[in-house]
Amino acid sequence: MNRRGFVSNVAITGSSVLLFGQELAAGEKESEQEDSSSVASSGEVGRSPAPREITVAGLQILASKDVQANERTIHRAIDHAAGVKADFLLTPEGSLSGYYWGNYPDFDRVTVAEAVARVAQHAKQVHVGLLLGTCYKDMEPEVPKRFAHDWGGPARLHEYCYDQVRVYAPSGAYLGAYSKILLCSSLWHPGTGEIQHNVQGRLRTFTWNEICFGVLICNDLWATPGATTTPNPYLAWQLRMMGAQVIFHAVGTAGTPDLYRAYQESNQSLWAMTLHIPIVTTNANDGKTPSNCRAGVINAQGKRVYTAPDIGEQFFTCKVLIPA
Repeated sequence: MNRRGFVSNVAITGSSVLLFGQELAAGEKESEQEDSSSVASSGEVGRSPAPREITVAGLQILASKDVQANERTIHRAIDHAAGVKADFLLTPEGSLSGYYWGNYPDFDRVTVAEAVARVAQHAKQVHVGLLLGTCYKDMEPEVPKRFAHDWGGPARLHEYCYDQVRVYAPSGAYLGAYSKILLCSSLWHPGTGEIQHNVQGRLRTFTWNEICFGVLICNDLWATPGATTTPNPYLAWQLRMMGAQVIFHAVGTAGTPDLYRAYQESNQSLWAMTLHIPIVTTNANDGKTPSNCRAGVINAQGKRVYTAPDIGEQFFTCKVLIPA
């Protein structure tokens, strides 16, 4: 094994959350035609195509746990994206379900699932790809069925929650979901907060129209000091090693202090420059506090090419150059 492969594998195995994924929601299948996602193995970057350009739209939503109100806002954003002929619309972390930082996510599973289906259908009808940030609950067995006998009997179903970005191609094909890995927890009470209430995901990529892209959710990219007890696995770097050509970053930091802005935005710019990869960001906002991570687009040189206004509900559109 070469040095890069060794370092890559150490980063993966150093955090067990990268080893275990989740199954798709009942009744949903990933598109075999439009998705060729993979988990890092050799650590080598795949061959990149010639430079491409895509049009992305973003929604900065007012943070709310009102699923119906959030759904209405996302429908407006889909119409906005269709109007500018965007390839994809990115929404913030927890934009549909509401975001539950340290509290139990008490939203109704069926209500959110039905809302997800409606916004996905809307995006399909207007031919807009959708990267939908939402918490999502699935009824799943405690252990896979093939292991149930060893655990003493049939596997019982439980309700499990994921902090996700659910990905749909412009055709409407469901490409799968990415679930947050670097879940937040108190330094003084490790194991509480998001880690207690959400299932950790696994790192993966998505492919559409011969473009390989990755998704990260908030703390996944920057491992904010004081926000997590999990070692930083450098997920942006891992995505680049898996062949990602662009990263979509769904953030949910509404109402948090602007002291974090310099740290979080410099992390984005430095990763974009170091990895030569553009990063598209959306965030939620409380309607009165400037965002501590502004929505917009950073190019592969680490320069901001678009920055959305940092207060209130915002829609934006930007062309993103995918480097060769």
